[in-house]
Amino acid sequence: MSDEDMVTKAAQHIMQGDFMEAMGLFESHTEANPDDPAGFHGWAEAALFEIQQNGNLDDNGNDRINEGQVAAYFRKASSMAPDNAEYLAAHANALLEFDRIPMAIREFQKLRDLGASNDEVDVSFHLHEAARVLIDSVDLKTGFDRSHPFARQYIPVAIEFALLGLGFPSAEEATEYLAED
Repeated sequence: MSDEDMVTKAAQHIMQGDFMEAMGLFESHTEANPDDPAGFHGWAEAALFEIQQNGNLDDNGNDRINEGQVAAYFRKASSMAPDNAEYLAAHANALLEFDRIPMAIREFQKLRDLGASNDEVDVSFHLHEAARVLIDSVDLKTGFDRSHPFARQYIPVAIEFALLGLGFPSAEEATEYLAED
């Protein structure tokens, strides 16, 4: 089976909900193609879907899939292709999923910077989603207490991402619209 066929077959397994089989195919792809970020990204996505769909604890209460390895594979793919907005966003979203909010914000800031430096890359959708998920994560972590120091630290970042996600070039320009009579 060619490398392209293997990736296609793995993606088909993801679409069918057979995430473990997809992980195996992506693992084979990464072994044969260690310089291709698609294999690392695909494995991490399949693993994250498996965790989200079926939980991550076995009968003995142990993790079935190492969340650190999932994050590491997302990080590896995004570092191999730093101009790929999908890889950066997936890495940041996985970090949010694993309750690593400060690390996720750093990755979303890389995504923001990528969008600002490259007119060809539209990151607005990713930043809009980041704002929503970040607010949800902060609210859950603080018991919906927006006066909590943790919330006060990260809600302004979420608001910035939301404004950028709405297509404003900066939060400052968006606030100018709010200040107009």
